[in-house]
Amino acid sequence: MTLRRQFSLLTGLLILVLTAGSLAVTIVNSRDHFQQQLNARAYDAATSLAVALSNTDAADRVSQSRLIDVLFDRGFYEEIRFSLSSGDEIRRHAANAFEYKAAPGWFRKLVSLELLPADADVTSKWQRMGTVTVISHSDFAYRDLWQIVRSEILWFGWVLLISLMFLQLLLRVLFHPLTRVERQALAITERQWQVQEKIPRARELKRVVLAMNKMVVKLQAIFDEQAEATRRIREESMMDPTSGLLNRHGFDLRLSHVVESGTEHSGVLLLIQLRDFSTFNQQEGREAGDELLSAVGGILADWQNEYTGTISGRRTGADFSVFTPCADRHQAEEMMSQLYARISTSILSRRGRHQFQIGAVFLQGKESTLSTAFSCADAALRQAQHQAGSGCALYQNESGQKEWTAAEWRSLLSTVLQEKRIVLCFMPVLSSSDQRLMQLEVYSRIEWEGEMMSAARFWPMVEHHNFSAEYDLAIVESVLRHIGSEPEMDVRFCINLSPASVIRENFHQKLLDLVRRYPREAASIALEIPEFSLETTEQAMSRLAMLLQPYGVLTGLDQLGTGSLAFAYLQRLPLDYVRIDGSFNRGVHRAQDHRFYIQSMVQIAHNLDLQVLAEGLEQAEDVHTVRQTGVDGLGGYYFCKPFVTLREVLTWSRSGPASG
Repeated sequence: MTLRRQFSLLTGLLILVLTAGSLAVTIVNSRDHFQQQLNARAYDAATSLAVALSNTDAADRVSQSRLIDVLFDRGFYEEIRFSLSSGDEIRRHAANAFEYKAAPGWFRKLVSLELLPADADVTSKWQRMGTVTVISHSDFAYRDLWQIVRSEILWFGWVLLISLMFLQLLLRVLFHPLTRVERQALAITERQWQVQEKIPRARELKRVVLAMNKMVVKLQAIFDEQAEATRRIREESMMDPTSGLLNRHGFDLRLSHVVESGTEHSGVLLLIQLRDFSTFNQQEGREAGDELLSAVGGILADWQNEYTGTISGRRTGADFSVFTPCADRHQAEEMMSQLYARISTSILSRRGRHQFQIGAVFLQGKESTLSTAFSCADAALRQAQHQAGSGCALYQNESGQKEWTAAEWRSLLSTVLQEKRIVLCFMPVLSSSDQRLMQLEVYSRIEWEGEMMSAARFWPMVEHHNFSAEYDLAIVESVLRHIGSEPEMDVRFCINLSPASVIRENFHQKLLDLVRRYPREAASIALEIPEFSLETTEQAMSRLAMLLQPYGVLTGLDQLGTGSLAFAYLQRLPLDYVRIDGSFNRGVHRAQDHRFYIQSMVQIAHNLDLQVLAEGLEQAEDVHTVRQTGVDGLGGYYFCKPFVTLREVLTWSRSGPASG
């Protein structure tokens, strides 16, 4: 029961008690008064009638009856009786004084009047003629008493109603600060730090509001300090302060997760080297050298924002490395030429005497090593340094892979959409505590001419030809249909959306229409975007999440740790879970800084009521270490490989998930 209702009930009860007490006192006093008045009136009437009868002839019954009738006709008396000595009796009696009931029967029983008969002797010439008995009629008293009670009940009823109305208004004013405190507390659970600026005047409420404000400020300070400490840990271990890009350790860690994880990948690795940088440093000074490195870092950061999934970093000195997802060698060569032209025309055009070269290698498949990839890229860099003309070279190798032109890729992707040749795979995510199946990450493949291509190969061309929204909608619809075909699957399906789709308003409406078509199935999906895209997609993703929340669709953040924004976005976005990037989980049992970073992220996320999931786990030592950090869910090839059908997932989960 609310405090407002308790106050109302208490006030109503108090007024009822006062009403009952007042009525009781009024009824008792009025009854006694009326009783005395009626008995006195009966006595006076008996006395006056006895005097009048004494002046009549003892044998004149007519005159005696007339005198009694005159008094009785006034209606105030219930009974008048003249008992003569001879045994005769003249009697007048009235059961009711009014045609209508003077008061309800229950009231007459509750309030009983003791009316005493008044007697007076009638004498004539010193001889006793008889006795006059008069009893007053009680209907008049009951009528007046009942009117008094009704008036008081109506009065107190209006008092009660008006008092409760004013009480509600008063309580609304008094409790408004408490309502704001409640909203403030709920906002904390929603990762919002609200401080009340309007302080109530009531001393007790003022103390409560000030205490809440102090707590909010303190919690925000704690969160900001923790987030800032975690950000510094990531920057110190992964970032290069001069260029603003990943350092060598961070780049190698991210790239190894791509090429050595055993999953299919497709992209171009580029090595960029500024020649004679040490000489430039000596001639122009260290400050000018740092300015040059920062400018190149800015160009590569813009390139990274333009091409989804790009990794860029500074290796050492004036050497930079970039990995950009692409579909084939032809696209890899185009990207290499574009990046070379962008650097040469934007930054180094003002420093014509400063030369640079780019060596690149196209990487595709499943079985690759980091050392092999860099060896090939380095060989291409040496070739670029010794060839005349262009300052960039692509490593030549016989991959045996069919190459498509941009027009052929567009035709292929359009046909796949029309014929719905998208194939889904499902990667289980297990609970860290009991290995219960928590989620299924959805991977997409396309089938073409008997060949199954992974998203790592075809997705760069999807975004290149602006098909990302159509493909995302097709994947979501396919997942919803899979859920409908397996109603016994009580698990959340996680779908990674392309940032290019999220920023499009028409995609939001189409996705909402799709969810409305499958309302039951939609409650079993979750949509997520990579963290590195938040700089351009945060507001759009927030709107999309709020749009889909009523349908039970969850929102997640993938590849946590790959972005450059401060962790304050965790408070702003309506997230339900975060997924730590696999590059932090690979080899974490040997990297104390990564373990500490994961622990910090788990603490921050749990303080905001977010689930934390870890992906890309392949070794038992890493699984054990990551589980100790407090994450909620684990996923990776250590447990299983992606399943092609939900039936396989059901069979695997029922048999008890095992590693390997």
